[in-house]
Amino acid sequence: MLAPLGRTLTFPSAAPYTQALSARQPYLIAHLDEQAVASAARHTPKPAQLLETGVHSFMMIPLIARGMVLGVATFYRTRTPLPFGSDDVTLATELAARAAISIDNARLYHHEHETAVVLQRSMLPQHVTPPPGIEIAHRYLAASDVNEVGGDWYDVLPLTGGRAALLIGDVMGHGIAAAAVMGRLSATVRALARLDMPPTALLHQLEATLADLAEPMLATFLYVVCDPVTGDCTITRAGHPPPVVVEPDGTVYLVNTPPGVPLGVGGITFTTTNLALPAGSLLVLYTDGLIEARNRDIDERLNELTGLLTEPQQPLDHLCDSLIAHLVPASADDDIALLAARIGTRTPPPHA
Repeated sequence: MLAPLGRTLTFPSAAPYTQALSARQPYLIAHLDEQAVASAARHTPKPAQLLETGVHSFMMIPLIARGMVLGVATFYRTRTPLPFGSDDVTLATELAARAAISIDNARLYHHEHETAVVLQRSMLPQHVTPPPGIEIAHRYLAASDVNEVGGDWYDVLPLTGGRAALLIGDVMGHGIAAAAVMGRLSATVRALARLDMPPTALLHQLEATLADLAEPMLATFLYVVCDPVTGDCTITRAGHPPPVVVEPDGTVYLVNTPPGVPLGVGGITFTTTNLALPAGSLLVLYTDGLIEARNRDIDERLNELTGLLTEPQQPLDHLCDSLIAHLVPASADDDIALLAARIGTRTPPPHA
């Protein structure tokens, strides 16, 4: 190989490569001989190597996309005895233009993907500290590199009276826009939770937040207020997959709560569902990336999820890792957020 991958190449100003780059024009050497190869092949350890491999004609075409020079495409001719001509230069220039656009699109996509991942992860809670009486484990998996990052998020917020709000949401769409909206909703929820706002009122405020956006956006959302002393939970759902309860005796079920519609639809009255959990029960919240799969029915996937939750006493970190290992393919099509909580694990201290 004349130019091994990863090798740094240095070209003098008179070299064809440099001239093709600086002039942004094709550079053609129709007939390659020993005199031409001496200046044209400065990047090879042996200038005669081009001739030894049978190269008798070559051209260098700059790769230009959106006004930026990305590199040079080099075309060598060995077997065909005819030298490159003007028609070959025209064809190669067209091929190079198409290749440059594809390379630049990939570069821009990679940059945007990395930006969205950084933005998404920076807005997720770095340290989840539940109140006494609730044990928490959580996971977040970004979509694979071939898929754009989405707007999944979760949080655990302390409320008055030793209660806690467990929440999980998913902004529909992908990329930087979805991650940014996710951050806006997350900040809004944190502010409203400090005011101890009723769940339905909180969801209506999130509706108003989405309505303020320049472009329409939708988001699913699940908001659970838990009291670890009594086990009482209030669940409000806006188009999000239902939570799963695992009772201490191993009973597993999806919470039968009105599904509602996603935030952003507007004109919807949200309702709450009250639930009393035995001490030590598990509550599992997740986004649809955990259960959706190509060519698989959603009910089948939900049954698979509940079938993996038959051991209520297992450590929550192990539970989260097990769910992801069994349900998530190596290359996930969508982001995944997962939040597992054990309610009533210890007696909270008395309140003043």
